[in-house]
Amino acid sequence: MDSKKLEEMLSFVTPGTALRAGLNNILEAGLGALIVVGFDENVKKITDGGFFLDCDFTPERVYELAKMDGAIILDGECQKIMYANVHLQPDRKYKSTESGTRHRTAQRTGQQTGKLVIAVSERRNVITIYKDEIRYRLKDVASIESEASQAIKTMERYKSVLDRALANLTILELDNTATLYDVATALQRFEMLRRIGDEVNSCVVELGIEGRLLNLQFQDLNQDIEEDEYDLIRDYMEDNIEYKEVKDKMKNLDDEELLEVENFSHALGYGKSYSFLDNEVSPKGYRLLGRISKLTKKDIEKLISKYNSISKLQDVPDEELSDMKISKIKIKALKSGLKRLKLTVELEKS
Repeated sequence: MDSKKLEEMLSFVTPGTALRAGLNNILEAGLGALIVVGFDENVKKITDGGFFLDCDFTPERVYELAKMDGAIILDGECQKIMYANVHLQPDRKYKSTESGTRHRTAQRTGQQTGKLVIAVSERRNVITIYKDEIRYRLKDVASIESEASQAIKTMERYKSVLDRALANLTILELDNTATLYDVATALQRFEMLRRIGDEVNSCVVELGIEGRLLNLQFQDLNQDIEEDEYDLIRDYMEDNIEYKEVKDKMKNLDDEELLEVENFSHALGYGKSYSFLDNEVSPKGYRLLGRISKLTKKDIEKLISKYNSISKLQDVPDEELSDMKISKIKIKALKSGLKRLKLTVELEKS
């Protein structure tokens, strides 16, 4: 399922929106409804009957119009009610997995027109949304909050595991004893955290205004994660591979492949055999140098372009760095910063 498209669909019907208020009114009254968001030639082709309104949208109006049998058609922004009591006749060549007439029509209309279509079931008291090949049943706020609470707790545990993996990797990198296994393990933790983060984010989107506190917790846990992962990948990926290619390979791993650490070394451009994991590797330095505040991105690129290894950089004489137009203050910050970084991480681990 396309998560971005689903998030866009959910943004129309989250708690706090006028459309969701109207849908809740319909549910509470024990009514059914079929609503299309957006009107163009594709929608026009499959409509029959009904009447033209072109009036401002309000939850009360859509509730009253739902008392009629036909579909309600809104404009693309849910600001206007365009038509009401419309009979929709989508092409039967579009397959539907639904049993009820209203929901079959909604699913086919969503596929044929590419518009967001909403079906409210009076019998089952649920709201289902459709667009293209996506079908999604909305959950009630209480069940989403319960699901989100569990997801946040899981994310906190994953974040703690990732922090320990990165701390361990930092010490190994500065001791020049890091192996491909250590790097691949850290990348695996990043991907696990990203996946549970996607689940939390979908809960945030679906909760709308009810998810503000959850969103603050999510943003706090997710802080700097993307940047740290970006730097780690650039530190170790082979020269003949692009960052996006690494990310795509990681995202495409199924749940079983996610548990096999060698898949992450393979994503970086190394061999897929488990035996490669014992190979010692040295980072270019993006992640560690990025933690030294006095160094600019330009300084970091200059140092990596010259030495391409944090282990080599640790042994470079100050005079050689001065010849590269690195100031004395920055040289001091670089040398002391790497030592302090190792000491800090060791203290945090103890």
